[in-house]
Amino acid sequence: MFDSHCHLQDERIYDQLDSLLSRARLSGVRLMLCCAVKEADWAKISHIGSEHSETVLCAFGVHPWYASEVCKEWDIELEKRLADTPNAAVGEIGLDHTLDKHNYQRQTEIFIRQLETARALKRPVSIHCRKAWGTLISILKDKGGLRFGGVIHSYSGPPNLIKELENLGCYISFSGSILITNAKKAHESLKMVSPHRLLVETDSPDMLPANAAGPFNEPANLRLILKRAAEILGEPAEDVALRTEKNGRKLFAVDNTN
Repeated sequence: MFDSHCHLQDERIYDQLDSLLSRARLSGVRLMLCCAVKEADWAKISHIGSEHSETVLCAFGVHPWYASEVCKEWDIELEKRLADTPNAAVGEIGLDHTLDKHNYQRQTEIFIRQLETARALKRPVSIHCRKAWGTLISILKDKGGLRFGGVIHSYSGPPNLIKELENLGCYISFSGSILITNAKKAHESLKMVSPHRLLVETDSPDMLPANAAGPFNEPANLRLILKRAAEILGEPAEDVALRTEKNGRKLFAVDNTN
């Protein structure tokens, strides 16, 4: 299995990293993408990736929640970090229109700059989007789509946008939200995703799946999410596990022979 989005650097779970990764392996999670949310995460994620290179892939970026907090030369530092980590993705980046409107312009500027960096360095991206789907699609169209791919993580948009996002180069990932009772929109969205574009994730340490032991989420819980996705799709869980791992390896350029 491939956990396409988690935050192992988060201080709520970082001190349990070794046991957390051990539980993930025992549950069948072979790879996970560890995504930054702010500049302060980058060094810690780089360390995690170097210490656990067989299972952890790195993603460096600035989340829209932290768009107003970046340092003066943040983009130069991001390029350096990515250049030093040739297999790293750009993320978590994106747009969040649940925040104060005064932040929207800065969010957009930071997002576009990171998309440009990803394209220049030929890297995939991990995108956060909340209630900003029109703006997101407009920007992606303006940029000619995601030439080197990307994923909309923990998809929360309407089902009718799935195909348009796929045509712009997006994979679509689902988290523990699909375990919520009566999450009809998420279930319909899941069914709309092309088989070769589907990914699953935990978004650890957030999005603890229903009935999972807490207090925080972790990659080992990916099995619960994958099982529910398979039920919604009416397919064997093993098939969905193999396909989503293959999709993740393809998007993030990981050798499939492992």
